[in-house]
Amino acid sequence: MMATKELYFRGVRGIHFIWHGSTADPELSYKGKVVNYYTVEDTIWEEYKEDRKIKGLPVVDDDTEFNKYCQQHAADIKQLILDI
Repeated sequence: MMATKELYFRGVRGIHFIWHGSTADPELSYKGKVVNYYTVEDTIWEEYKEDRKIKGLPVVDDDTEFNKYCQQHAADIKQLILDI
């Protein structure tokens, strides 16, 4: 099965989601760098939870809120990918 690029990572333009099928981890591609999806997702999820705690907000497991957070922190996510 050939890998395909689908959509953007959580709505962040420029970060492409690459799906290899159900037998391999997905990947993210940004500026020619390809990294494991879960490495980025887990790192950003932890930052999201910490940010909400600092702001006194409850941590909600809600894709809409997390997507919004990712879009607001797009530059940080792009830098994370380049730094991995």
